[in-house]
Amino acid sequence: MEDQKSIMLQKLQSNAINIRNLSIIAHVDHGKTTLTDQLISANNIISKRLAGNLRYMDSREDEQRRGITMKSSSIQIIHNNHLINLIDTPGHVEFSSEVQAALRLTDGALVLVDVLEGFSSQTFNVLKQMYEEGIKGVLVLNKVDRLILEKQMDPDQAFIYMSQIIEQVNAALSSFLNEQIHQVEEQKEFSLDDETIKNLETNLYFCPTKDNVVFCSSIDAWAFTVGTFSAIFAKKLKCNQQALQKFLWGNYYFQNKKVSTNPIKEGQSVLFVDFILKNIWNIYNYKDNIQKIQSIATQLQLNGQIANYKQLMSKWLPFDLCLFDRIIKELPNPIEAQRARKDIICKRINRQITKNYDARYDELYQSIQNCDPNGPLVVFVAKMISVPPECIDEKQLNPKPQGILSYAFARVFSGTLHLNQPVFVIGPKSKIINNVNQVDQTDIQQFEIKRIYHMMAQYLEAIKMMPAGNLVAIGGLDELIFKTSTISSVNYCPSFAPTFVKFKSIVKTMIMPTQQEDQPKVLQAIKKLYKCDPSLDVQALDSGEIVLGTCGEVHLQRCITDIEKLSECKVKISEPIVPFKETIIYKNMLEESNEKFHKKKAKVLVQGEQKQKKQQQFEQKSKDDDIDVEKQKYFKQKLQEGEDTEIIKDTNILEHEDIRYNQLLKEEVKFKYDQKQQVKKMDHKNKGKQTVKNLLVEVQNKSNLVEELTANQKIAVKVRAIGLPFELTTWIENNQKQMRKLLYENKGDPKIFLEEFDLIRKTLKIDKKLNELIENHLQCFGPKKFGPNLLINKMIKSEDSLIQKLKQQTLNQNQFPLIQQQQIIQLDFQQEVEEQNQISQIENKVESTKDSKSQLSDTTGSIAKGLELYLSQQDLSQDAMNNAINLGFDLALNAGPLCAEPIIGACFIIEQLKFSEEEQQSQQDTYGPISGQLISAMKDACINSFLGAQPRLVESVYKCTLQTDFMNYGKSIDVLNQRRGNVLNEVLNSCTSLFTVQARLPLSSSFDFYCQIQSATSGHVSAQLDFDGWSIIQEDPFYQPYTDDDIEENGIQKVERNIARDLIMATRKRKGMNFEEKIIVAADKQRNLSRKK
Repeated sequence: MEDQKSIMLQKLQSNAINIRNLSIIAHVDHGKTTLTDQLISANNIISKRLAGNLRYMDSREDEQRRGITMKSSSIQIIHNNHLINLIDTPGHVEFSSEVQAALRLTDGALVLVDVLEGFSSQTFNVLKQMYEEGIKGVLVLNKVDRLILEKQMDPDQAFIYMSQIIEQVNAALSSFLNEQIHQVEEQKEFSLDDETIKNLETNLYFCPTKDNVVFCSSIDAWAFTVGTFSAIFAKKLKCNQQALQKFLWGNYYFQNKKVSTNPIKEGQSVLFVDFILKNIWNIYNYKDNIQKIQSIATQLQLNGQIANYKQLMSKWLPFDLCLFDRIIKELPNPIEAQRARKDIICKRINRQITKNYDARYDELYQSIQNCDPNGPLVVFVAKMISVPPECIDEKQLNPKPQGILSYAFARVFSGTLHLNQPVFVIGPKSKIINNVNQVDQTDIQQFEIKRIYHMMAQYLEAIKMMPAGNLVAIGGLDELIFKTSTISSVNYCPSFAPTFVKFKSIVKTMIMPTQQEDQPKVLQAIKKLYKCDPSLDVQALDSGEIVLGTCGEVHLQRCITDIEKLSECKVKISEPIVPFKETIIYKNMLEESNEKFHKKKAKVLVQGEQKQKKQQQFEQKSKDDDIDVEKQKYFKQKLQEGEDTEIIKDTNILEHEDIRYNQLLKEEVKFKYDQKQQVKKMDHKNKGKQTVKNLLVEVQNKSNLVEELTANQKIAVKVRAIGLPFELTTWIENNQKQMRKLLYENKGDPKIFLEEFDLIRKTLKIDKKLNELIENHLQCFGPKKFGPNLLINKMIKSEDSLIQKLKQQTLNQNQFPLIQQQQIIQLDFQQEVEEQNQISQIENKVESTKDSKSQLSDTTGSIAKGLELYLSQQDLSQDAMNNAINLGFDLALNAGPLCAEPIIGACFIIEQLKFSEEEQQSQQDTYGPISGQLISAMKDACINSFLGAQPRLVESVYKCTLQTDFMNYGKSIDVLNQRRGNVLNEVLNSCTSLFTVQARLPLSSSFDFYCQIQSATSGHVSAQLDFDGWSIIQEDPFYQPYTDDDIEENGIQKVERNIARDLIMATRKRKGMNFEEKIIVAADKQRNLSRKK
């Protein structure tokens, strides 16, 4: 039997016309694995009674425990001489890379939507991935039975509700199509006519009359399409089936064997409801009446014994037959799919043909396009999978493997893969060879195929060969392939590695074994997992610690489980490392805060006058009581010298006050002269010890305009820090790829960037002065010349500004040679005039500075003469000086002063570059090269000015989407409030009575969120978390009460929790930086936070 089955399977694999490769994609918990169970049971691989409960494709223990799919699994199913390679993909957003890999290997997709939950965020994501891969799909509206049993909808309500879901899906597809059309029209500068766009939309949309929409219940094992019932009623009504099918969906009504678009009577149902839904609703209404169910089965002429309504539905509308019929008829075979997707699959070969015609590439291109089993071998490896040895059936072809090995999960696009076949493993860094006689071995390795398998869920079965158009697993490639690769029989085949969507690693944690001797095993396990998981990021620190970067909490737990399984030892992890960023609030917010500050300052001064009056009354009273005159004078002197430090310190009135021991002094010492004595004592006590500076008071006493000197005291850099609109920062971050090519790699067209940059500034209505500075004095973006920060240098000329250089570059590209010659003549004349003007200006400056002594010279738009002479003496050019300034700027941005996190949304303006012209004795500079001193001075100036410019912490946030009923709505909102969630939108679906809540949830508060909301709602509510960028924490991390009212309300220190400050201190503590922490909670009860035993 096994030999006959393998022979039949081999015949089906060789006939590409009868092969269907498809993926099942959907949101989490929409029924993908249950649907797969039903299809597998049709091949008698599992029992029909276990379908839906067994979850055959979820082979991992954590998948069975959580009830969600975490990895893509493939299986082969045979139906009516057709071979169906089916991949069950995860629905959780953290495993989107698994969906991307599966879609690259397949030709079609079943898009599942739970009709009760409706169109969700992950449904939108998988639809976009499907569209970008050029894959044809079939829409499956699953769990229709829930509309009857749970929501108790009538057929008319269900029709309206399901039609809305189909419209939402088509609207998403339309947005993808319009976006692509817009890009094509911009690049090729032509527009498509309305008829062409309409035809594209018609071919793209899902419509029940086209039989590409399936209505089903995978748990009850029944499914149908409009075509299913059009065939039934066409026989009864003796009419054309195709004509009837067109009217079975939409606002069409039936009366006296005629169809009309208007209802004949009030309350009449449409054809879809009358002919289809009412019949299904009647069966479910009699589900407890066995006699009625059997009577209906007799009327439908169903053979066999019917015990319940589920058997009736599955025999009347067989699930597997309906789905297989749609898969075979609607989805393309490999030959059709590869012809349609040739530009996506073999993009690099197509580019090579258009640039330089080569017969070798033409043959390769045609072989892939035709899925030729006799052509050159081309295999694309989408990912690596780990399989334990007990799940491998070698069938005496290979020796039994030892331990868990990695296998390549691949698709044969051309040729036939054989055992013992010599091939080339081509990595993504390989280069296309233009000359036939040259062989470029970059990232190309030779290999001999020793193990070939076809996949049956978690099991692998050894085979001898695999022709084009099939999915395959290949062994022995552990050390040669990193994540993805291409295998070919020719060495000139370019790499087919796809451009995976960058799924950001937002949750990081350090991992280490519980036993130190297991460190090598854990390292080997991490290496294996790093090759297999496309979205995993691994970083080795200088201290030897290993940091794992994952897409979320669930992804992290899956990685920990895999590492323990591969290494066969226990590991432990640190607290999750949450990424933060630092920024400066924009001008509008700053003006508001300054206005509040001045109001509070005025209030403090008024309160100070009231205190003086009270003190005068107290003095008069003391005289009447015959107080000692000497003590009275002594007290008066104290009162004149000293001030109430608890209020005035926080208002920045004192400028030259010692702030090193501020917190202690504020509580214990009242007068200035006592402060000085106390400071001297503390300095003597702490001599030789490292003191922890109070970050709070440092920030309160800083300004956003800072001047820093180089170590040799020769050059002074004056820098001002201001904030940028967060929308502009976000725009720069979203366009970093384009900016990297243009500004870092010197590639691309600057015209598009300049137009978009001007448009975003006009849209945000940025201040005119800042706009002028950006136009005429922008030196660079940062860090790395394309980051979301600006460096403006008033010392450079306007023509040396980055914007002006880009504009000049665009002019040079568009001008003709004759015009260029004319401009060169004009520029030469202008240069002569400018030189004469500069000479006269220098002479005037020399005359104006003759009488000044030891003054600092500076100019705007040019470097001071003294500084220029000094730099020339140090053999430092102006470009080298600018490079040093840029490097200091980048160093400051990489680690901000709050908690050493990257800075975004900051604009640093170099107001002056000064040089001291005092005559000093010539002595050797012991501080190193002046360029290094400039780097250090620029870095310190940026850091200190940043602290004085209203700094804020920026945290990463999730977009949380959850669906809840009325009973659990309040509990869900409570959980969000406890975790600082901000509700954005609440929509009540009138059909299902479910609330769809969208909120922003900080990443630092999202850990164990799934467990908490499941526990609070008894498992009735589940949430979907998608990374949604960054959000500024508006709370001032350095807030302290100013006025007597604030102190009376909050105390000397704010009683309420300062979230931003807590996050900063926790991050500083994790990084080993200086931090402030209160150890003693209640001194009178001798309690402390750290328990030392």
